[in-house]
Amino acid sequence: MSPRNLGLAILAPLCWGLTFTLAKPVVTHFPPLFMMLMVYAGIGLVMAATHRTPFKTGWPKLLLISALSVTIQGGLLFYAVKEVDATTSNLVLQAQVPAGVVLGWLIAGEPLNPSRIVGMLVAVLGVVIVIGLPEKKPPLIPVLTIVLSGFVWAAGQVLARVLSQDSGLMVLKANAWFATPQLVVATLLLEQGQWQAVMTATPFQWLLFGFVGVFGFYVAYMTWFTLLKRVSVDQAVPFILLMTPIGLVGAVVFLGETITPVQLIGGAVLMLGLAIVNGVGVPRRFKTA
Repeated sequence: MSPRNLGLAILAPLCWGLTFTLAKPVVTHFPPLFMMLMVYAGIGLVMAATHRTPFKTGWPKLLLISALSVTIQGGLLFYAVKEVDATTSNLVLQAQVPAGVVLGWLIAGEPLNPSRIVGMLVAVLGVVIVIGLPEKKPPLIPVLTIVLSGFVWAAGQVLARVLSQDSGLMVLKANAWFATPQLVVATLLLEQGQWQAVMTATPFQWLLFGFVGVFGFYVAYMTWFTLLKRVSVDQAVPFILLMTPIGLVGAVVFLGETITPVQLIGGAVLMLGLAIVNGVGVPRRFKTA
């Protein structure tokens, strides 16, 4: 992976990890699907003014990609997270990483070479060490729903690479344009209290909302979709695991929490796994499919 692509691969989880820490009060106040609606509607308006070129990809394909990447995945994830503690949900959500690699192999025909398989397993082990296993058994249905949301999101990323003929920026624009009407229907059917949330939000909550919207969605996904047009899914997806240690640092800086020695060890294992995925120190004979 080139230095430029490596920078993109790190920037996306950096944005996601930091905004994940700061998004809690936002999601607590605003209904989740309604929050996503406001964010993607805003992105759609901005990109309508800044990126006026027409889409090269047919609208049925863009509709499918946006439904998987945004609407369906968001609906499954946010409503399942309400029933599962944060530690368990973060751990289970990492299923999207192997899901992305496997679906990239099944749908896009990307190779599953031995070094990437080993690196992926090592990286997941690092996430398990960092987050820790839950003390009590979580509810089965919500946990399976989170796993399903990870597979849905991964499928959307693979299809964005395989089906889209547009640049990464235009894929983000398409997601915003096509997901916005879907989210309107979803929030009206599944949520309530949207207007009350808007009217009672404090300036600080709006500030956090703006930060999450700009960096957690616009910058992160603009970077992510640009990366997916340059490298294979199995190269890009493992970097999502960086959200975990970045989130820990964000918790220390913004929430005053502390990092334990076990979490530091897990972060080191995670970085080792990502290094193996990208072929650092791996003999050439193990890099072939």
